[in-house]
Amino acid sequence: MEKKNQGIQSVEQAFEIIDFFSNKNHPVSLGEAAIEMDISKSKLHKYLASFLRIGIVTQDINGHYCHGSKLIELGAKILGHTDILHFCEPELQQLRLETQEATALAVWTTQGPMIVRFLESPYPVAISFRVGFHAPLTQSSVGMCFAAFSPEEAYQHLLTAETQGETAQLGAFKQALTSAKDQGYAIRNTINPSIPGAKAISAPIFDATGNIIACILIIGFKQQEAIQEKAIQAICASSKRLSQQLGHHINT
Repeated sequence: MEKKNQGIQSVEQAFEIIDFFSNKNHPVSLGEAAIEMDISKSKLHKYLASFLRIGIVTQDINGHYCHGSKLIELGAKILGHTDILHFCEPELQQLRLETQEATALAVWTTQGPMIVRFLESPYPVAISFRVGFHAPLTQSSVGMCFAAFSPEEAYQHLLTAETQGETAQLGAFKQALTSAKDQGYAIRNTINPSIPGAKAISAPIFDATGNIIACILIIGFKQQEAIQEKAIQAICASSKRLSQQLGHHINT
């Protein structure tokens, strides 16, 4: 029988404490933290003294603890080495099989959303979608999705170029952004000759700081009058899993 490695209990305890503070969005007192983690105050204080010295945690003016700059620094280094294509590939494959539609991944560029990965539908449906394609901001689900979760300064130049200041188009776009923020995804329900696929859904992927770094898409639905709820649920679940794996804390 394989012998189980004993490991170092203090290291495991340390990471439990780090994980506890990384999930808190407000400072916590020593006593409150000790109760929540079921650890003695004296033992926890020793860990926190070391964590303070190296920047894992910090203290506010009341002496309460929260995660420090070292955690943010380490997270940023990891994210900087994360290959977003490789990271999202399993979810894209699973989403394709689950919905039986084409799936894609897009990142933001100064020219708008750009497709960096495309998986064809399992069915022989002709969708010509090349990697490197830039989707329009106002007429695509992925454009609306990025805009909904990005500062206006990031896409204002594209919005101006596409709408030419037309009031009705601007109003419809802003309404679509409000809907995307509320729902957590954006939908294109109409055929657009400049965009492959009859319809599309896009959902955001957030990093640990809460910034949108990519969008996943489901593209197709040619045989359906309306996008089915199960497809919406599937892409939202994928979006949530990917974001959580990148360290994004989702309030429930």
